[in-house]
Amino acid sequence: SDIQGQPSLTTIADGKAGVGDYTIQIDIGTLSSNNYAFNLINGNLKVTQASLKIIAENKSKIYGSANPPLTVNYMGFMNGETLATSGITGSPSVTTTATMSSGVDLYDIVVQKGNLSSVNYDFNFISGSLIVKKAMLTVTADSKTKFYGQDNPALTYSFSGFVNNETAASGVIYGAPVLATSALSTSDVGVYPISIAAGNLS
Repeated sequence: SDIQGQPSLTTIADGKAGVGDYTIQIDIGTLSSNNYAFNLINGNLKVTQASLKIIAENKSKIYGSANPPLTVNYMGFMNGETLATSGITGSPSVTTTATMSSGVDLYDIVVQKGNLSSVNYDFNFISGSLIVKKAMLTVTADSKTKFYGQDNPALTYSFSGFVNNETAASGVIYGAPVLATSALSTSDVGVYPISIAAGNLS
């Protein structure tokens, strides 16, 4: 072939060009031939949306407490952009089925489009998890009194720290703690500790 040189190819699109179609301009450049004339036909560069991940942040809370604020992270911005400079408008919908009364378990945090909108990005939504942890319940040995020479009174205990209007009668407590004291019917007048251990309490 007697074709020599190369054509010149240019486009106004650069790395920061937004979504759209851009002409690829072809010019003769250094292209030459003794036997051929050239018909130069422009091409097209299509810039499509970049994919942006929207990730629900994992959260945790204590049983009986309100859900924490549900938040997201954005990953995949191009050209050094941030959420503030990306042209994205609106916000995603972030929800969970967990409520104040939800038991100890793992609950999905679901991210959906909401009213998010963008010219240059499409969205890839990634769910997170909300962990509900046990609430702390205090079990206290009740203080007792007796007269010297008497048998010990029945040792009892009480709970504090219930949530969601629950009580010991709500069916959420199983078993009982173990209570003990070194005091006997022959013990001298004085103060004797009543110890409490978990026993089969659950």
